[in-house]
Order: sequence, then structure tokens, then C-alpha cells
Amino acid sequence: MRTPTRAASRRPFGRLQILPWVIAVSALAWSLSMRLEMASYNHELVARQVAIVEGRATTPRGHPSAGHDCEPCPRCVQGSMASELKAIDATPDPRAVTFVLVATMNANNGPRVAALLASVQKYVEKDRSAVHTLLAVVPDAELRWWELAASALGDQPAFKIGVLAESAALRSGVEALKRAAPKTGRRETRGLGYRFQMLLKLGVAEHVPTDFYVTFDCDVVLARPLHLGDLVRKDENGALKGVTQGSMGGPHAHRWLSSSLDSFFGTTPGSAQQKGGVNGAHDCRVSNLMHTVGVTPAVMSKHGAIATLKRLEQRAEEEGKRGWDEYLFSALEDGLDWTEYGLYAAGTCLDGSFNRHHVVDPKVRLYDAALQEDGSKFMDPKVMNEAFGPNPFVVVQSIGGSDATSAADALYSHLGNSAVEATR
Repeated sequence: MRTPTRAASRRPFGRLQILPWVIAVSALAWSLSMRLEMASYNHELVARQVAIVEGRATTPRGHPSAGHDCEPCPRCVQGSMASELKAIDATPDPRAVTFVLVATMNANNGPRVAALLASVQKYVEKDRSAVHTLLAVVPDAELRWWELAASALGDQPAFKIGVLAESAALRSGVEALKRAAPKTGRRETRGLGYRFQMLLKLGVAEHVPTDFYVTFDCDVVLARPLHLGDLVRKDENGALKGVTQGSMGGPHAHRWLSSSLDSFFGTTPGSAQQKGGVNGAHDCRVSNLMHTVGVTPAVMSKHGAIATLKRLEQRAEEEGKRGWDEYLFSALEDGLDWTEYGLYAAGTCLDGSFNRHHVVDPKVRLYDAALQEDGSKFMDPKVMNEAFGPNPFVVVQSIGGSDATSAADALYSHLGNSAVEATR
């Protein structure tokens, strides 16, 4: 039997893989026309890497170049993000946020990204935008795909767009993290991919250009017009405070928060209680943490997240680990079921900064928790009509039962462009 050439053997697979993205990019170009001012900082990272190797510079803790297990370039240095803002954007309204989208390209996420961007086009004000930057955090291998997708979006001055390689947001290399949690990788039904996403939502803090950022997955869309002050407010003293969901629901919330709190004191369940971390100066009992942040989408303080990572980094050094992320993955092996929001809630409580960074308004919810937790409800038009309006965001979770096609059908009546004609 004739052995096919490499090109011939890969051609059908390549077409199947590329076709959804041709469609997705076309959808993005239709749904959103935004200004793209993306400047690569690859050269800066390369220069910094060379300087470190030659002993001419030090690397900030948390920078990808600092990871001892960083894989060979270009993974260590690839990354690009919005920069070189024009004069009119040099001092944006401090209430503007960065949208952080942690994503990967697959048949489920691509169409969902199109829905997200359609909602941004429809609901973000163009003159006084509440969004400063949309920053996509993606696998290093997909960096160029996402840059090409961003390039297809056109030109409109609502906000900036950036693409960041995930290695820039992690302290250790992805392969090193996998080695740190082999049993967890086999045990968890969804693998380690969603754990990486959790880490990225914290690690990205050093790269966002605003004081506050909002975490996104591909199944989040805007549900109503977004105005300055909706997500970040000024209190009576002029201090900026991010609005939170105010509660973490679901049957696993207590375990997530308990494990996250334990992570700051050790790698085993009960570490916080054993070391007196529960009833400290700021009363960080789980029952109190339950009424702080929710889940995705969440408004997070850049400074609060960085402080949380520094505290975890100190713990990592005490445990002999090479970074905060490797330390957390090793804790998974010992039974700590932490999450990014549990870590953030516990970290900002332990240093007493949560109330400094956030406000919990009982009259405000960022999303409909019932719809977020039960993905089957999105097929009910009445439920969807009620979801679009009172809250800033709607979540149509794939793990809750929605697939990309049915999600698009449910969202189209709320986000579709009547000027676009479709032939069936």
C-alpha cells in the first residue's frame, strides 16, 4: 500500500479543522467592528530573556521568563497585547475595565466567541466605553490564530484588543504543572484544562492595563447596555470599588472556598483551621467568604489578585515549590479542590483588602445564578427574555447542557443583526 505523503495525509484533517474557524472569523467580522491597535511585545520579552541569561537584568516574579521549567522559545516569549494608546486614551476613565477572555479554539468555543463579540458590539457604548481593553488569553500554539481573528475585526474606537499567550500569565510551564499533578489529571473528568483556566484568570492580573478586570469564558455574553459605573463605582470618598455577585452558589461552593482558604496555610484539607487562619484578624470563615465573589463572570481587582498571588508565592517557597501555580497544582494531589475565585476571596480576606477593593450591593447581580447553574433553561424563551435586561451578563454554560448550535439559536433573537440577511 502506498504511503501517503505528509501533505496528502494531513489535508483532510486540516480542512476539517480550518473550516469552523473560517466561519467563525467571518462571524466575528460581521458581529464586531473595532479598532485594532495591537503592538507585539515579543521583542521586549526576548530582550528581557537574553538579559537574564547574560546576567544583565532580573525578572519580575511571575514573569514567564522566571519559570525554571519554561519550555524552549518561542513558548517562553510569545505574546502580544494592546499598547501604545493614543493621547485621547492615555488617561481613560478609571471606572473602565478590561475584559479578560480565557479561551481556546475548538468547535464549541469558536461560535460562542462570535456571540460574545456580537453582544459587545450591541451593548458597549462607543463614546464613553465602560471597557478599556478586551484581552484574550490563549494557548501559545494558538497565538497566531487569535491574532488573525482579531485582525479580521475591523476598525472602531470602542476599546483596544490584545492577545496574550498563556505562558506569559503562568509562573511555571504547562508541562511542569502537569507533572505536578499526575493523579489529578487522571482523576478529574474534565482533565486539567479547566484548572489551567483558573490559574490564568489570576495570573493575567499583571498584564491588564486597568485597576479592575472582568473574567470571561466563551459562554458569557453581555445582556444589556453597559455603562461606566455599572461594574466599578466610586464610593463617597472617591475610592474605586468593583461590584461583585455577592454570593457563590451551587452545591460545591463550601468545599471550593474551604480548600482555597486551606491553600494559604498548607496543602491538605483543614490546614487553615490547624494553623489558626480561620478566626484571624479579618474573620475569614467560609461562611463569610460565601458572600463575597461569585463565579465567571467576576469583577476582580488587579491589585487584589496580584497581592493574592504574592501570598501564594510565599507559601510556595515555604513548600519548596518553584512558583505559586506549581504549588497549587501539587495541592490538588493532596485533596485541595481550590478555584480561582475561592483563592481570590480568601486572599483578599486574609490581607483585609476585599472591602477596600469591592462593594457588595444586594440590589445588584452580575448574572442570573439559576440560569448559570442550569444550562438547560436557556432553551426556554421566557427565561431568556427575563435574563436579558436586569443583569449585565448572561451565561449559557456548555457544561450545563448547551451546545454551540442551540446556544446560537437561543441568543440570536437578542443579539442578531437584522441588517444581515440569511438564506435558508
